[in-house]
Amino acid sequence: MAVLVTGGSGYVGLNVVQALAAAGREVVSFDRLPQPAVAAQAFASLPGRVEQVRGELRDRDALARAIAHRPCEAIIHTAAITSGPAREATDPCPVFEVNVLGTIGVLEAARDAGVRRVVITSSGAAYGESLYRPGLMREDDTPVLPTTLYATSKYTAERAARRLAELWSLEVACARLGTLVGPWERDGSAHAGGVRDNFGPHSQLAALAVRGGEAVLPVAESTRDWVYAPDVGRGLVALAEAPALGHFAYNLSAGIDWTGDVAAWCDELARRFPRFSWRHARDGESPTVHYTDRARSNMDVSRLEQDTGFRALRERPAIHAAFGEWVEWHGAAWWAAAD
Repeated sequence: MAVLVTGGSGYVGLNVVQALAAAGREVVSFDRLPQPAVAAQAFASLPGRVEQVRGELRDRDALARAIAHRPCEAIIHTAAITSGPAREATDPCPVFEVNVLGTIGVLEAARDAGVRRVVITSSGAAYGESLYRPGLMREDDTPVLPTTLYATSKYTAERAARRLAELWSLEVACARLGTLVGPWERDGSAHAGGVRDNFGPHSQLAALAVRGGEAVLPVAESTRDWVYAPDVGRGLVALAEAPALGHFAYNLSAGIDWTGDVAAWCDELARRFPRFSWRHARDGESPTVHYTDRARSNMDVSRLEQDTGFRALRERPAIHAAFGEWVEWHGAAWWAAAD
């Protein structure tokens, strides 16, 4: 049977589709946008079969047709609006319509179609102000104090899903994702129809490196609870395929100290792309690479490891090597297509 991936043409969704196809699974990718040609070409050589079904998440009939397109045993729900301050100030309603009502619609469709399990992607951002306190974020012990509309919508969707899973006897798992680093990220501000307002520093640097530019970094480093994007794809698949799950919420991240990683990534890119250079901003100079937030604490990932056996990459040189190889193979075509 197939696995349906909502938002299959987005950043998280593409990594999930790739993980499923690499494992030889049948995949139905549901998205309002077509799968990017660069990704489709890369996935064509994988052993699994990927079918695309176009549709809007808020269109219940389109979602039902996608599930009926091929019998599905699981849904991995990645579709979301990852909103920034500007979008939240000017157009807040779609953030909740997609992230909350869209999630409820996925659960209704799963119930009606008899889907075995639904895996919902939430975000570590749901911890909100707790992320800036010392110590690890734990699923049931750390206060959830969302501040942005995006974080609030993701946590609201979590609570709604937990309740509906009880009422409808659905198998539902919710993954709070760390901040992704790696393949298939686009600059949402430049991509037509984009629903992702963030563009991480690692991808900013990689896109600059393939063009042979110079990066000017902020003097102060701002680290996140980063995780290699393909590991997020594999981790979500592990939740979908686990024989049984003992919990509802799971942190999905690398769980390592990333201090100094942006500079180390710059060095990796400079080795691979000789025309690329980098430095820190001088006094009064504006950086060309931007970080999105204050430094965050890490999430405890032991629950996911214990329940599924999945473990994300924790060796930063291995992550840099894997992402660097992807940038060499696909980066120029990928970011050229996104411009």
